Amino acid sequence: MENLFLLRANKQQTKSIVPKERTREEFAALCNRHIETVYRVCFSLMGNSSDAEDATQAVFLKLMEKNIQFSDTEHEKAWLITAARNQCRDIHRQWWRKKVVALNQVEAISTDNYETDPVVDALMQLPSRLRIILYLHYYEGYKLSEIAGMLGLNINTVKTQIRTAKQKLKLELGDDFND
Repeated sequence: MENLFLLRANKQQTKSIVPKERTREEFAALCNRHIETVYRVCFSLMGNSSDAEDATQAVFLKLMEKNIQFSDTEHEKAWLITAARNQCRDIHRQWWRKKVVALNQVEAISTDNYETDPVVDALMQLPSRLRIILYLHYYEGYKLSEIAGMLGLNINTVKTQIRTAKQKLKLELGDDFND
């Protein structure tokens, strides 16, 4: 009888560990809070809007399927940024991606007549690993130690990559670029 009581108590504890499912309203609120951030991260890694939209959608689909419970909004944001980075990496690893002509080349040909922002052009010329760190630090306001934790890098590596990115931007933009 005592074993039955322990078994029943263990089942109740197990039920409390299982995360409750989000309602549509809760999920929609979560998406609205973080969709711009996730899109910007994906855009900085993918380099074009269509791939960034696909990656953003995939990140939120994963979140819906996994039903992860977060402790606060910062935890949500950090998880989504990491998931976005991983999703973009997965897309870059796919074999068909290497066989397709880059849309950036087509977009560049079709927009030759339009003036573009030289800073944005210079940023897009940087490798994605440098763009994401600049974005997280300067646009999202993360500290270097937080970026290192999110991206699984050493803090000194993050510092070096920020310095490298700034140097490349300075070379590209000339003396007009201020640190």
